Amino acid sequence: MKIKLKKYLKIFKINLSNQLEYRVNFIFSFFLSLFSLGVNMLLWISVTKNSQTPEINKNYIISYYFIVLIVINATSTNSLMQVSNEIKSGNLDKHLLKPYNYLLYSLMVDFAYRITFVFMNIIPIFLFYFSFNKYLTLYITKNKLLYFFIFLIFGYLINFFIDFWIGTFSFYFSKISSLYISIKILRNILAGTFFPLGILPKKIIFFLNQLPFMYTTYIPCRILTEQINDVEIFFYLKKLIFYFLILLTLCIFSWKKRVSNYISYGG
Repeated sequence: MKIKLKKYLKIFKINLSNQLEYRVNFIFSFFLSLFSLGVNMLLWISVTKNSQTPEINKNYIISYYFIVLIVINATSTNSLMQVSNEIKSGNLDKHLLKPYNYLLYSLMVDFAYRITFVFMNIIPIFLFYFSFNKYLTLYITKNKLLYFFIFLIFGYLINFFIDFWIGTFSFYFSKISSLYISIKILRNILAGTFFPLGILPKKIIFFLNQLPFMYTTYIPCRILTEQINDVEIFFYLKKLIFYFLILLTLCIFSWKKRVSNYISYGG
């Protein structure tokens, strides 16, 4: 087990070193996501001026989007295009010949990117915090911070497995970029990235509760922006782990099935 862990830790360290060479790229990517969220935030602040719902006010909206900014930067992944490109280009061959699991290899590569991205954008996030501090209404306790951190970890893994699974469709289709963009937009809506899902009718929220997306963004945001108790959070955590296990199993079996029919030609 130690040898196996060292092997994947080595992959992580190598890719972490590679990612640190592109520091400016991470900062520009952050400000691009900040611009998108900023537009959404200003739109919803405008909506709250005429809102009849006391829970949806300017302070809540700013607080929500501040936590969304943290969550999406910690849980987003780039594994889909990486997996897709390696399948289409034939670079997958070299990985299949090496003594490691490609799913874990992809996770280490993507995780190195994510760690670098988060680290490089700590200062901009603090600048956002100090700029809007007087508007932020957060409900923070030690237990909530712990739950929030756990949700970030599993939220990232769920997003990774979803992207990895979609990426493997490149075994069947030459281009999946349009599928990727469509699913990304739909997933952001269902996850609560564009707006708080609490404003939706109860029947729609009940439906979204049966999908994993809201547990990667909306629920972690609720933990710090609303007064919800540990019992409710623990209930959400159990569902989060359930979706994680389902997606992990789906990735393992679908990868084995698809790679078993994979044929490569040429030198």
